Amino acid sequence: MRVLKTALTLLPLYCIPAVLGILPGPSYPAPREISGKSSSVAASWKNVTAILDQTLNGGGLGTLGSALLKNTTFSMGMFSLHDQDTHCMQYHHTSLATLNGTVGAKKVDGSTIYRIASISKLITTYAGMIELDENDWNIPLSRIFPGFKDFVEKKAEDYDAVQDIQWDKITIGDIAAQIGGIPRLGIPVSSDFLLSALSDPSVLDTWGLPPPDLAKQEAQYPCAKYLTSGSFDKCSIQEYSEGIASNPPRYPPAASPLYSDSGFFLLGGALSNLTGMSMDDLYSKAVFEPLGLKNTMSNPPTDPAVIARTVIPTTLAAELLNIPITTPSGGLFSTIDDLSKIGVSILNSTLLPTDKTNRWMKPVSFTGELHYALGRPWEIYRYVHQDSGVVTDIYTKLGDSGDYCGLLVLLPDFELGFTILGASSLGVHTQAVQLVADLLTDSIMPALMTQARREAVANLAGTYTPKDKSLNTTLTLSAPPSSNPAPGLVISEWISNGTDIKNILAKSLLDLVPQIPVPPANPDLVRLVPTIQDVAASGQIAFQMDTVNPTGPVAGHLFSKMYDVGDWASTIDQLTYQGIPVNEFVFHVDKKTGKAYSVTPSAYDVELERKN
Repeated sequence: MRVLKTALTLLPLYCIPAVLGILPGPSYPAPREISGKSSSVAASWKNVTAILDQTLNGGGLGTLGSALLKNTTFSMGMFSLHDQDTHCMQYHHTSLATLNGTVGAKKVDGSTIYRIASISKLITTYAGMIELDENDWNIPLSRIFPGFKDFVEKKAEDYDAVQDIQWDKITIGDIAAQIGGIPRLGIPVSSDFLLSALSDPSVLDTWGLPPPDLAKQEAQYPCAKYLTSGSFDKCSIQEYSEGIASNPPRYPPAASPLYSDSGFFLLGGALSNLTGMSMDDLYSKAVFEPLGLKNTMSNPPTDPAVIARTVIPTTLAAELLNIPITTPSGGLFSTIDDLSKIGVSILNSTLLPTDKTNRWMKPVSFTGELHYALGRPWEIYRYVHQDSGVVTDIYTKLGDSGDYCGLLVLLPDFELGFTILGASSLGVHTQAVQLVADLLTDSIMPALMTQARREAVANLAGTYTPKDKSLNTTLTLSAPPSSNPAPGLVISEWISNGTDIKNILAKSLLDLVPQIPVPPANPDLVRLVPTIQDVAASGQIAFQMDTVNPTGPVAGHLFSKMYDVGDWASTIDQLTYQGIPVNEFVFHVDKKTGKAYSVTPSAYDVELERKN
């Protein structure tokens, strides 16, 4: 009786509005028409470029936006696995400073070279993914760098978790994912106040810092001897690692994400050690040569003809500075054309097995903000579509160093991406590139969903029936109604051997979700979404049913709504027949056009031909 009274007390708090049980991944097969005149994406791109034109002429995004873009030389371009003409969707702006510069490019295009800053980290990791075995990523840094091994052995008896970095616990995979917990930079490539004080001692008074112990610093950092001569390029990764070995940690190993350029200096050293190749040779063998990248390089250009195609915001000496240990972190040079090839190769698993790509393109850690996560070394943005609440994960790598900034962006759900590179000596390039990226993202994301939905309806929707009419089987798929923009194809009708499966299935799926009170089943809220796409190889796309479930007790609370919005845990793959999901459909499509000619409800083992 007490339980019943409690349940009755809670009933007024129960709320059962429709809530989408969203599966991760695409809502529809990736759109094939991106650049064509009838494409929603092309229309969106045209709108973006019009706004950029207006902004550069003093309107559009306002006074601040105009100032940012006018004073930044930038190049932007899109790419797609399915529409090769997407490569022609580019936008370029040459600032007056670049146009009137004494050296370097005077007008930018898709083959103009920029320093790509920390996008280099992604390419370094990519090369490692290609050349290393999976187990190699679990090797601790103390097995690679003698200075770390010596430090760990020295501290074995009096290890201090707050003062001593656990180099024997930090793996190569940790530093690639920015969870090593190690300092961002070390001498000589850092902004340490000590370095400033060498030329201006008043810095220490300004910050109230004690006098430095120069003898101790020189003894700790082997690379300190290069400070006075300015020959930082002579600092080896072994000397650098010896110097930072005794620095204090920022976090314990794998405890929290923390951006570290040092981590990628070390990653470059580790890759060289494990592969027996210099990083220059590794980049060429693993990435540059297989993809035919003619304008991507791991050393600053020296050929006058190449320099003439390179954006140089200030002087050659400043912009083409070469410190080899930093190259894996931020020293590569490239173009939007070449970065597009890299993006396509990742999306298409050109250089990696598909399973390895899938494993790589996943979060490793979260940040303190719901919309951002981190991978190796992906910076993952979680875009939420306003009309449906669907989440699209955007895999990116930002580069921002000196006078250069850039982004490589991949949208796996749409098998498409874009890249932006920018440069300015006025310190406005970072905000300019981010402004352009936001403008493009906010415009093309809804357009991509619209285009994917439109193509899915054209290619997959319709009525399907078996050759054997005695089976009395009909499956009709249609577009979602505008009143409910949840993704996927709607099952308008499903009769199997004279049985109305649609109504049975809707109730059965909802019965899998524990809920009080039990809501009425709504067959119109059962959708099909893609789970396995193998068009290029076999001409097949597998779909699973997704449902719109009611909200559980105390709507919106984390635990109460878990089953409601977690089809991965509740309704997918629970209803089976002879081990095959009852709610799985396999479409057989033309490999070139993506148009379905038949579909097989897997558990029913009958191929249904498309009639319209």
